[in-house]
Amino acid sequence: MCGIAGYVGRFQPDLLGLMNRAQGHRGPDGSGQWHDADAGLAHVRLAILDLTPSGAQPMADATGQVIVSFNGEIYNYRELRAGLAREGVVFRGESDTEVLANLLAREGRACLPKLNGIFALAAWFPGERKLLLARDAAGVKPLYWTTTPEGRLFASELKAFRGITGVDWSLDPDAVAAYLTLLYAPGELTPAKGVRKLTPGSYLEWTADGKTQGGSFVAPHYSAEIQPFTDRQAAEACRHYLGQAVRRQLVSDVPLGGFLSGGVDSSAIAHFACAELGDAKRYPCFTVGSADLAGLASEGFAEDHPYAELMARRLGAPLHDAVLRDAALADLDGMVWTLDEPTADVAAFTAHAVCREARDRGVKVLLSGAGGDDLFTGYRRHAALQAERYWAWAPRPLRALMRRSTQGLSARSPLGRRLGKLFRYAAAEPTERLASYFLWISQDTLAPALSPALRESLGTHRPVDLLLRSLEGLPEGVSRLNQMLHLDRSHFLADHNLNYTDKMAMACGVEVRLPFLDPDLVAFSERLADERKIRGPAGKHVLRRSLQGILPDEILTRPKAGFGLPLRQLLHGAYGERLRELARSGRLDATGLFSGEGAIALLEADKRGEIDAAYPLLAILCLESWVRQFAGR
Repeated sequence: MCGIAGYVGRFQPDLLGLMNRAQGHRGPDGSGQWHDADAGLAHVRLAILDLTPSGAQPMADATGQVIVSFNGEIYNYRELRAGLAREGVVFRGESDTEVLANLLAREGRACLPKLNGIFALAAWFPGERKLLLARDAAGVKPLYWTTTPEGRLFASELKAFRGITGVDWSLDPDAVAAYLTLLYAPGELTPAKGVRKLTPGSYLEWTADGKTQGGSFVAPHYSAEIQPFTDRQAAEACRHYLGQAVRRQLVSDVPLGGFLSGGVDSSAIAHFACAELGDAKRYPCFTVGSADLAGLASEGFAEDHPYAELMARRLGAPLHDAVLRDAALADLDGMVWTLDEPTADVAAFTAHAVCREARDRGVKVLLSGAGGDDLFTGYRRHAALQAERYWAWAPRPLRALMRRSTQGLSARSPLGRRLGKLFRYAAAEPTERLASYFLWISQDTLAPALSPALRESLGTHRPVDLLLRSLEGLPEGVSRLNQMLHLDRSHFLADHNLNYTDKMAMACGVEVRLPFLDPDLVAFSERLADERKIRGPAGKHVLRRSLQGILPDEILTRPKAGFGLPLRQLLHGAYGERLRELARSGRLDATGLFSGEGAIALLEADKRGEIDAAYPLLAILCLESWVRQFAGR
């Protein structure tokens, strides 16, 4: 787990050192550089496998046909290594990077589908004068790229491009609108018009003479045929694949542990990890135990700590509380800087607190339960989609009446907010309604907080259209539930949750692994009928059934929770004061994105309970911070 960077073009080699220093937090255990006349590779190392110098990067294969800079882990590297050894490859060390380099030398990008792991990689082929970039199928590891007059650049983090002449930091209006309404920019978009993301499961090839080609190395989501599993068969298979995924991801030469919220997902992973390790004391668990939780009930969250304690006692595993300090919550600038993108989610603070506590205790690898909701359902929008069967048949005028009658409910209560969101797009057509469940605010409600220039540049563009285009890539006949899960995995997970998890963890020198995103478990989930995933409002039907008798009933039957924080309490406290000061000083208007007067009107309407604008208001704060720190406005 590391940071990578580099270029193809007419850059000065000292640029590699600059990029390494910008990403030094990702690799506290070492750094390296390589370059020739046309390309350069940079690497900072977080040593997890083969802690010796033989694991250092950039690394060449045994024949010198390829030089690799690699961020991530290949969990099946031992099996791949054995196959290469049978073909006569002689290895110098024990790292997965050396296996990857030799695979690339023999097969080029054709080897990518064989990799079970989390990765962002760059491989230069000197004989072909070609650079290959690739990102894992789930999008766990980030990879950004940009084009300048001198050539093309790539890096694990946006901040590696700061200060480089020719990078276009002008704001992308579509991305800005997406951050405000979705909380993330989907697909290739970043806040900077000139910088793009490599999407999950895709590759790019750049040649020294300026040619580019790219594509996907994975099959489209939900292209497999649905299988007629019984409940029992599905539960047994789910238990098998999850246990296998955890076993694969325990490979490490350094101490590891896990997140433990006391929810079904993290508890299941803790169970299988402790069983595989044979000693629960070798799997320390980490939770948030000392945040001010007074506002959680009004936010619709339940307190996690008692459930985490229950599961840790059941396993006999150590449980450590991460301290979430008020000063950390106040540091929105620090959060935005670390995340690279203006991701408006205070859950990033809890991820950082847990990872910091783990590293302070000598744990460099954590297993996370992220992804369970995105495979097997679990979010409220999945239950809302299921509830459509009771009203979606109604004529459009009646659905429009449902919308009007629920939009006046008070947004101060969780129920009022949820009902308002449930029917906000009731009158829309089915596909647009499905995508609209991902929006945190309507564009009409948000519009007064935007500058006239931004409103004009957006024109008729809508963030929901970005999601609708993503649905176009699915095979025909995919169910509405699986369409929603596709959007969850492709965007909410990859562009939002995994981004903040990776950036916050790497800021602490910690690698986060995600057993739920193991390719065999993912493939199994795609073959399940809808009723195996969700029944009524309860998600994860097959997962919960597979864990009966393994997890305590109190955990199996608890509602969806997670590491929650009282955002609305913060918004009408310290965050609200910050927004008012930005408006008073003219700094919001100076961004060219916002109307300070309109933003404060939005804040007041939220405070009165007329609308639910907590996350979009946080997004305004984060975008102002990003523009100041990255775009220099």
